[in-house]
Amino acid sequence: MVTKIWDNPAVFSIQIDLPNNPLRSLNVYVIVTPAQNLLIDTGFNRRECRDALWTGIRELGLDLKRTRVFLTHLHSDHTGLAGDFAQQDCPIYMGRIDYEYLNQMKNGRNLSDMEEIFRCEGFPEEVLSLQNQKNQGRRYGVQQMFPARLVDDGTVIGLGDLEIRCVHTPGHTPGHMTLYLPEQRLLFTGDHILFDITPNISVWNGVPRSLEDYLSSLDKIRSLSVRAAFPAHRHGESDVYRRIDALQSHHRERLSEVRQAIETHPGATAYQIAGMISWSAQGLGWEQFPPHQKWFAMGETLAHLRYLEDHKQAVRTKRDALFAYYAV
Repeated sequence: MVTKIWDNPAVFSIQIDLPNNPLRSLNVYVIVTPAQNLLIDTGFNRRECRDALWTGIRELGLDLKRTRVFLTHLHSDHTGLAGDFAQQDCPIYMGRIDYEYLNQMKNGRNLSDMEEIFRCEGFPEEVLSLQNQKNQGRRYGVQQMFPARLVDDGTVIGLGDLEIRCVHTPGHTPGHMTLYLPEQRLLFTGDHILFDITPNISVWNGVPRSLEDYLSSLDKIRSLSVRAAFPAHRHGESDVYRRIDALQSHHRERLSEVRQAIETHPGATAYQIAGMISWSAQGLGWEQFPPHQKWFAMGETLAHLRYLEDHKQAVRTKRDALFAYYAV
């Protein structure tokens, strides 16, 4: 389904359904100008997403010779179909950090390192095995690496008369990028700011402070003048600043909840602590969580535990090959 969401510049949204995924759908945005077009994100590498995306492209009548692609971050629901555009010789832009991280993942690194981190934090082997089998991000990712024009914080992409600025907003992924049009005051937030769901903030191999990075990135966006914000999932609102306040408040509450769990259950593993936290999971208890939901919850719990450690509110010790946590 294609919807025009802004007039000047002309911005369209192609809704890409994500079957059997709690995110429900992806908003692929297309900025259309007389000179060139910019398509933002792609959807999973699966038939349903490919059909919806190319149907939308045909409906818009996009000339691929005048179309560029921008990938906000490395997750498969955003990069899965990048190969389709590489085959069409469309220039693909992506943040340098996430591109290099994705390349390492495709070469077998990082994922195995993350699995070992989770094992040492108490994540059960049988749940890990099931998550590896059913994780949509792994099943529907891009098949092979694609050439990309790498961008950094502050890189400007010219699109006809438009100036589009790349803003590095780490947290959801190490190299997440948002796109900002300073003259029009428009912001394409990717997964950095979502309005009716909360972005997952997890630990990442080689990234010591993902939650601290995320909170700082929210303040970075707060410093911009934004008239309208377009998120990658669900719906957006004009008041991005109110949403930033709500997201920061959410993480303060989550930090308090994690600390309380440590105080109440000294010596618990991160996996046990994850099971003590209140999650929005359609009424499911921790034991009923699907394996991939436990993976995301575990990653977010660890991000908050690392924050508490950095701020001298928790300490981690090794016990029987597993890490255990105590309140300071």
